[in-house]
Amino acid sequence: MLNETQIFDELKALILDMKEIEEDQVQLSSSFEALELDSLDFVEVQVSVKKRYGVDLVSDLFASGKIADMGQLVGYIAAESAQKNTAEA
Repeated sequence: MLNETQIFDELKALILDMKEIEEDQVQLSSSFEALELDSLDFVEVQVSVKKRYGVDLVSDLFASGKIADMGQLVGYIAAESAQKNTAEA
C-alpha cells in the first residue's frame, strides 16, 4: 500500500516532466491553476494515475473544484487506492 508521500513524489515527478517549473513550486498546497495545468495536462495526469494506481479521475472532480490542489489529489488517490485494495482483499 502506498502512502501519501510516495504518491505525492510520483505526481510531482510527473508534473515536473510535463511543465517547465521549478521543483519547489510543486507542493501539497499548490493549486492546479498556480501550476498552470491545462486540460491536456489533466488528461495526462488521469492516464498516469489510472495506469499506476488503478484509480479513475473523472473530469468533474477537477471542473467542480472538488480536487483543486496537489494535496486534495494525493488524498483522493490514497483513499480510492486503499478502498480498491480493501475491496479486492
